[in-house]
Amino acid sequence: MRFSQRITFVNEADAYYDPIEGKWVDGELIKTTLPCNVSTLGIDRTNELFGEMDKVITVARLRHPYNGKVDYVFLNEDIDQPDDEKQKYRIRRQSDYRKGVFYLEGISNG
Repeated sequence: MRFSQRITFVNEADAYYDPIEGKWVDGELIKTTLPCNVSTLGIDRTNELFGEMDKVITVARLRHPYNGKVDYVFLNEDIDQPDDEKQKYRIRRQSDYRKGVFYLEGISNG
């Protein structure tokens, strides 16, 4: 199995008050990019796992487990493209047996 694609896990840190500056500071985006293998889940298997047939579920497999906090992910991101134009995915489920397998669903950017 080739791990030729890339997945970027994004965690949005919360805004906080900085008493030294005397104002609220916006949270930062913490990004972690790892190699992965990406494929789509078939209709029958999607229905078995999620009980829905009309969803497109993407499966991302990593070499090693990832246990960090994640708000959303990008797949095969283009570095030149701004974040608001990239396709975001939310994690629907993470495999209990193999923590490096993620079931992703696309999020509309609009």
